[in-house]
Amino acid sequence: MATGTDAGLLDSPRPQSVYKHGILEQHAIRYATMTASRLDPKRAVLFDGFAGRGRFDGGQAASAEQMMLAAQKMKKSTQIDIFLVERKKEDYLQLETVADQYRGQGFDIETRYGDCGDYLDEVVTYAKGASLFLFLDPCGAMLPFDTLSEIVKGRPNWPRTEFLMNFNADLVRRAGGQYKKGQLDQPGIASLDKVCGGEWWRELALQAHIESGEKDWEAAAEAVAVEYGRRLTRNTPFGWVVAPVRRQMHHQPVYFLIFLTMDPHGLWVFGAAAAKARQKWLDFLGPDQETRDGMLFDAVEEQFKSEQTQAAEEITANVRELVADGKPKKVVEHTTTIFGDVWGEALEKTFSLALRQLVAAGEVEYVEKGNKPHQHVIRKAS
Repeated sequence: MATGTDAGLLDSPRPQSVYKHGILEQHAIRYATMTASRLDPKRAVLFDGFAGRGRFDGGQAASAEQMMLAAQKMKKSTQIDIFLVERKKEDYLQLETVADQYRGQGFDIETRYGDCGDYLDEVVTYAKGASLFLFLDPCGAMLPFDTLSEIVKGRPNWPRTEFLMNFNADLVRRAGGQYKKGQLDQPGIASLDKVCGGEWWRELALQAHIESGEKDWEAAAEAVAVEYGRRLTRNTPFGWVVAPVRRQMHHQPVYFLIFLTMDPHGLWVFGAAAAKARQKWLDFLGPDQETRDGMLFDAVEEQFKSEQTQAAEEITANVRELVADGKPKKVVEHTTTIFGDVWGEALEKTFSLALRQLVAAGEVEYVEKGNKPHQHVIRKAS
């Protein structure tokens, strides 16, 4: 049975947790305030289905408390209510202690002891009339596909809904290896069948593994995660994107974050949050060995600057291609096209720099210049 990711990482944050919590810290507030701004009352609900203890033993905020801090920061402008589920009794009791500290400040925080899947209908009812952000972060298998598909397909277009899910790459690697060996009675295969809602992943993973030279299962895990996102959102108003999370720069992904959103703005805002979280993640790890060998000073800042310079080059090429037809383009409607492979890595300011340089060079012009980067409307300069 899946438990919260933090349950095994309680002493202090690990690299993948630093990245994940950085995203929540950056994204939760922007999501809640943006999506609730046109509601009356201005209310958003943040749901953590695998909440763990809410706080690391060292005192740092884990995912559940990150949500509480978001509610605290925005209490003057937006009502942010929180719904938390944890199935391990010891962790649930600690979670209650953390939640009580914020309840004492007047925040509405619902907590439940048990399995996440048993409370999904309740949280949907609880969030009626509010925007809803569902954070699903098991350390093992994701909830069954049919369970999630029912919710994804049942959500109305308004108020907005977003999902952030942990899709376990280790499970794909393990189950894929079992399938390759013909060990069809192994629990990993049955577990992934349930997560994926069928056996479609089996040949997809095996083929991706073979095409990669059979050196590892990284390509297979990514192929399955991408197809999972596509199938889960089929015939729904949701857009989706997949981002790998690694313990170290050159390691295979530990898991994939699968992000679902109903609004093009969500892809932009989440990508910006992921880029800032990545910067924190790099700070936590320190520079990789290749970068360290070429540096006079052992500074992560130099590594990050180098990555952003490369990202700007890719964004520049992508923008040129986007506007090549001469038609006006709303930046926010082309987020994944503009960022391409550096979505979730390139900062907003990196995009702004690349765009300014294209405008200065006479290649691109503003049709409308927005107050924020994603609000621009651009086209090829005439």
